[in-house]
Amino acid sequence: MIRIAFSLLFAFAANTCIGQSHSIAMQFKGVSEYPARIAYEVLNSDAKAITAGYVEVQEKQTVYEILVDVGEQFAVQIYEDANRNSILDRGFFTQPLEKYAFSNDAWQALSKPDVDEMLVQKTGKKTRLTFTLKSVTDF
Repeated sequence: MIRIAFSLLFAFAANTCIGQSHSIAMQFKGVSEYPARIAYEVLNSDAKAITAGYVEVQEKQTVYEILVDVGEQFAVQIYEDANRNSILDRGFFTQPLEKYAFSNDAWQALSKPDVDEMLVQKTGKKTRLTFTLKSVTDF
């Protein structure tokens, strides 16, 4: 009897945890060359990081999905880790040297947009986002 109760509790807990994850489906355009390594960071509406990682992008047509527990609104910022050193390389005046993009097509050439400009609304179990990577000189 205890085994059955434990099994049911475990199944309920697993289903609840899996049910809370949201899929963010991302597509990337404007990459320098394929394959490419794209770094991503998902932020909540208070600009706090929820999760971060890397996606190996083979071509611009492919959609890449990550599972993450997000609120009703969230933001994503990405950059192309062209030299695969796991950091966003910056120039003398701290401008990014690698291409980058933000959710909601938020863009400021010489600075990072406010999180309010990057926020997107969670849609169902999956939110689709398309990013067009740009360099700091794109206006």
